[in-house]
Amino acid sequence: MPGWSKWFDEGVTTVTARSLPTLGLRLAIGALSATCYALFVEPLPGLLWGLAIASAEAAVWIASKPQRVDQTTTPRQRQAYVAAVVWMNLVWWALVVLLWSLDQEVMRLAALCLLSALLVHAQAFTARSKLLLLIVGGGAALLLLALTAVFNPFPAGQRLVLFLAALMLTAYTAKAAVTNIRNSRALEEAKARAEIASQAKSEFLALMSHELRTPLNGMLGLSQALKLEPLEPGEREQVELLEESGRTLLALLNDVLDFAKIEAGKLEIAPIVGDLALLADRVVRLNQPQAREKGSTITLRVEDTVPAALTFDPLRVRQCLTNLISNAVKFTPFGQILVRVGCAPAPGTDRVRVKITVSDTGIGIRPEVLERLFMPFVQADPATARRTGGTGLGLNITRRLAQMMGGAVTARSEVGKGSTFVLTFLCDLPAATVEPSGTPAGPPLRLLVVDDYPVNRKVIGMMLAPLGCEIVEAGDGQGAIDALGEADFDMVLIDFNMPRMGGLEATRRIRAEPRWARLPIICLTAGVMDDERSEALSAGMNAFIEKPIEMATLVSTIGQFDRRLARA
Repeated sequence: MPGWSKWFDEGVTTVTARSLPTLGLRLAIGALSATCYALFVEPLPGLLWGLAIASAEAAVWIASKPQRVDQTTTPRQRQAYVAAVVWMNLVWWALVVLLWSLDQEVMRLAALCLLSALLVHAQAFTARSKLLLLIVGGGAALLLLALTAVFNPFPAGQRLVLFLAALMLTAYTAKAAVTNIRNSRALEEAKARAEIASQAKSEFLALMSHELRTPLNGMLGLSQALKLEPLEPGEREQVELLEESGRTLLALLNDVLDFAKIEAGKLEIAPIVGDLALLADRVVRLNQPQAREKGSTITLRVEDTVPAALTFDPLRVRQCLTNLISNAVKFTPFGQILVRVGCAPAPGTDRVRVKITVSDTGIGIRPEVLERLFMPFVQADPATARRTGGTGLGLNITRRLAQMMGGAVTARSEVGKGSTFVLTFLCDLPAATVEPSGTPAGPPLRLLVVDDYPVNRKVIGMMLAPLGCEIVEAGDGQGAIDALGEADFDMVLIDFNMPRMGGLEATRRIRAEPRWARLPIICLTAGVMDDERSEALSAGMNAFIEKPIEMATLVSTIGQFDRRLARA
């Protein structure tokens, strides 16, 4: 049927999907109509009509199965749906004719109401398919005009008035259907443009993330490596200024990228088994130098209720905790900051609710500012923010991340006395705890570092060489496979995006070899989109480190898999 195929287009599929939610209402109206006819007119015709409408609705339900299970429809399936709709409308038209033929004004009024309902349904739900609009709307309109013009028992004047009213109803219904078609097409075009723009934004974010993080990785990595060398006081100060500037730029980049990803719905939570107490300890230690510079101290208290291992997203939990502690440090000169970590069973589930409280004795927050503190680009103290930097996105991102993890962030504060922020989120208890391999002491840790950017390889080598690690370099995935075939390694650190063979394909090939099945593989990448992160872990990588690489993060991540660096 080549000539007819254009009528059975995707518009039929769209109409099917839009009409499915009305099934319950249609069944109720059908049952009520059959009952009323059986009670107030004749039982047998009412019963027969009820069986007919039930069979029609069943046919429509069966024909709409592809939409109910979210499958792509074929032309034959669309033809079956149209046939079911034709049968259903014939049944309704039969009831209209029966009511009209009873020679009772009330019944004729009921018939007109039913035809009006069919016209409303047609213009509201079938406008996307010309064929279904003609069947449902056109059929009801023709029947309405025929009944009011030809089969009208009223006097000539009344007949004309009734026909003109029916004509106006039909005309306005047709106009509404045309308007619906135009609006629907405009919405679809706008949606398509928005999706294209969103995709372009995502690609731009991924590209900018990679291009900005790659040089930042070299700058921050080299500055950290330089601090390990014996430097003059003036030289050390210059290196620290360089590192601080890089970290400021990195923080701004992270906030903007995360905010954009959350707005676009691209950010995902990726839970893995980890040590929450150890994570909190490392975040506190990373912030201690900044606190000491302001004359403050940070104290960590981990309750006995915190398990040794939990399943959570360490990247996002670290991000939330870092935001809260760094804010406390900014606004607490010469004071105390207390971080408390506790856990409790989540009511009604087999999960654990983590509660992290960050309290400080800082300057506090005014009530009018506290009310909008978690809104984007809002800062508690603009004057302090200008000195310390920041986008005003950190707390908004923290709250939204907490909500994505099944929790929340709340705050209370008193000017001149300090503030308290409470972070909660849900965790799972792991089925088994994975212990790091190796022994606390032994031969040097032998690492294969794979990255197409030579500076990145050198930076990692400079970071780990003082810790006694032996580093071998490779420029791409194929080079990594070749190196593994020539020597034994304790661990592989591999970049995600590389020419010739990327980290993803290399990992799959490494995991395909039984002798390398348990070899720890850590993914390094400057692209931080969540689908990339999920791909890395699903391909067989064991952990994920974002560039620019922090020395503490690098060492702690390696330490999760080998005890020789577990306490470095």
